[in-house]
Amino acid sequence: IDCREGMGGKRLEGYNESCNEEVRKTVGAYVSSVKQIAKEHDLQILLLPVAHHAYRSEKNGKALGRAQRRERMVVWNDALRDECSMISDSSPENASRDSSLEQRVFLLDYEKGLRHADEKSPVGFVLDNAYNADYTHMNSAFLPLLEDALERCDCDLNLI
Repeated sequence: IDCREGMGGKRLEGYNESCNEEVRKTVGAYVSSVKQIAKEHDLQILLLPVAHHAYRSEKNGKALGRAQRRERMVVWNDALRDECSMISDSSPENASRDSSLEQRVFLLDYEKGLRHADEKSPVGFVLDNAYNADYTHMNSAFLPLLEDALERCDCDLNLI
């Protein structure tokens, strides 16, 4: 699933007005699969969050779909944080969940650093213009945020 792509209309039929729970389930399945791949192949896997779109005018008629995608991106990133925090949480209730798996999957969580407050956005922010390449993709200015996330995630930097 690419939660930044168009989702709406017929694609949302059967989701009871929202596909948030389906996004959460998809993230759960995604992280579970990545953990299994990491274990089977003795890998360290670094996951990236989904970056938000930059501000765009509402004039071209795509504002509603863009607003829904922004909301799904928040759900995706929050679910990814939750799933990845369960991997690193060694509390007894989570230890029983996957006790044979040492941490091999890490989230490079720089997404909140990309945000620029925007009251017109349904989520309250857009991609900060400093990181905007073409209103959809990021430019290389985000690399210091990525570097900081690498240092904070407790992955084995010798494997990078």
